[in-house]
Amino acid sequence: MTPLYIWETLYIKPLRAMQNKVIQFSYNWNNKLENKAFTTIRLHNPAKYVTGENYTIQLNETEKGTAILTDKRTLKIDQLNEFICHIDTGYNKAQTIEILQRMYKNTDLNKQLFDLCLLVYCKPEKQPPKQLQTVLNL
Repeated sequence: MTPLYIWETLYIKPLRAMQNKVIQFSYNWNNKLENKAFTTIRLHNPAKYVTGENYTIQLNETEKGTAILTDKRTLKIDQLNEFICHIDTGYNKAQTIEILQRMYKNTDLNKQLFDLCLLVYCKPEKQPPKQLQTVLNL
């Protein structure tokens, strides 16, 4: 075993495993990524979208924060309704389906399952206030 292999096995692989999964957005539909919680409609992928998991949220490869997937519903395209579509994209059902068709060009949406994911940003840990250095406590 080479030192590089040992380093990779002991340090690099565990670090990669600890990293959050990433959910990438190319557009901030309905300005939803600015809220404390938001939804996203994704192609069904039970291995990727797991309730209770943390995800790094990226908009055009810029990190927006870390969110936890708090709830998920799996549904067919005909189960989308005006409420879900307006909250998720800001558009009505017909327009949202058109958006999904553009996003997933080579997919028959009528045969596809979707995951409606509810994500909530994790609050950053508060750091204790830094103690000011004064003449008295030097």
